[in-house]
Amino acid sequence: MELSNLEIEIEPNLTMMKRINGNLYLSLEQVEILEKYKVDYKRFSNLSDLIFELESIEEETDDIILSNLLDVLAERDYYENFEK
Repeated sequence: MELSNLEIEIEPNLTMMKRINGNLYLSLEQVEILEKYKVDYKRFSNLSDLIFELESIEEETDDIILSNLLDVLAERDYYENFEK
């Protein structure tokens, strides 16, 4: 399979960030993952608090999907909150 012929379909409705609460912005795709793990994401008002909660859940589940979500959120939190 040639990578030059690889087609990637991007669904803007799944990936666009939407304000959930306070300074917490998540995409529909991220919300669906959180709902799968029964995480009450609406009670968090920022990424740091949500990440803290997810880290404890990840330790118990050892699930690659949750781990990937955690990586994405942690990286975004770092870039949004790192003082330049």
